[in-house]
Parts: sequence; structure tokens; C-alpha cells
Amino acid sequence: MSLKLDNILITGRLYEEYIAFFDLYIKELEGKKVLDCPSGASSFVSVASSNGLDAKGTDILYEFDIQDIKKQGEASIDKIYEDISWMDGFNFDFYKSIENHKKYRQKALSEFCKDYNKEKYFYNTLPKLEFEDKSFDLVLSSHLLFVYDDRFDYEFHKSSILEMLRVSDEVKIFPLVDFKNSHLREEKNFSPYVYKILDDLKEYDCEIKKVDFEFQPRANYMLKIKR
Repeated sequence: MSLKLDNILITGRLYEEYIAFFDLYIKELEGKKVLDCPSGASSFVSVASSNGLDAKGTDILYEFDIQDIKKQGEASIDKIYEDISWMDGFNFDFYKSIENHKKYRQKALSEFCKDYNKEKYFYNTLPKLEFEDKSFDLVLSSHLLFVYDDRFDYEFHKSSILEMLRVSDEVKIFPLVDFKNSHLREEKNFSPYVYKILDDLKEYDCEIKKVDFEFQPRANYMLKIKR
């Protein structure tokens, strides 16, 4: 297999978090085909589908059996909260407490595992997506691009974004800071790749938009790109 499951941390976010990350409204999503990429162990697709919305998820994780994903997801949650010092200085206005933050992760994993099926969740490995051109109206991309700019080079970022734009009319990416929030005290506090993308994708309609969600300090912005 191309990925060793026991070497990665599997985390998921709730539908409610996605609404905040991407400044979404139900009416905005009605009648649209939405792709969560990468979807991971998040519950956006599950809840959106139960509300009558057309949502699909894709992730490299989906080459594995759901029971293996669930087991690794539970182990990941235990590991994440063994040492919570990484959350020092974070903003808990949304989550209210560390305990609630953990409950969000557990609930997301549970809802994802109950919903998982091959009709809504597709195995893909960025920067390549096995979907037809313009298969979707909107792609939501959370906590991969820019967050791990130390692991994925700029070409991976650019190629992945262009691939998302190939299969959809619009892409929203959150957050725009790296995992360690390395540039927090700098005027331009986003990942350097954000600014390079803005320069390289001038033929697209790119907009950095403030959202009503802040966990990491000064990480309350998303990037919206439209064809």
C-alpha cells in the first residue's frame, strides 16, 4: 500500500466546524455538488447528505478498511490529547473547552464511520483526482494545504489546487497558516505558499476572506478561488 495507516494521525471535523471554516450557508449549498477534499474522518459529507445536499468525500485513507480507519482514528485521538500543551494560547471561543474539542473529534469519527460507503467516499491521491472535469460546483479543502507546507512542496500545493479547479468551479481552503503557526508574529502570517499561489493564479478570481472561526491565533481566514 502507498500509505502506512499506523504512521499517521487520523482526525476529523464536524459539519458545524466546516460551516464556520468556510463561511457556508445552507442555501448556498442547495442544488450544488460539493466535494470534501481531503475528507478524512470528518462528518461533513454525512450530515450534508442527511440534509438532502449532494456531498461527496475523497481521501487517500479510503484505500483502507473502515474498521482499520476507525481503530487508527481512535488511537489518534488518544495520542493527540495525551499532551495538550500544543493548545496553549489557542482561542476556545468556538469549542468552549479542551473537553469539548475532544468530543468534536470523537463525534466526527463516529458519524463518519457510520456513514462510510463507496458511493459517497472515494479513494484518491492528490494531486490527482479521478473525477471528470467540472464534476462539482464547490470543493472544500480543510487542514492539508498550507498547514503542512513543511511536508508537501509548493508544486504539490499548486498542482492540487489546479486539480481541484479542474473538477469544480470554486475551491475554498482553510486554514492559511502552517501547523506550527510559524509566522504568527510576522505581518504576513500565512504560509509563504499562500502568497505564491496568489501570484501564480492571477487568471483566477482569488480572495482571502475572514471567517467567524479562530482556533490558532490569527488563523481566521480562508482562501476562495473561482474559475
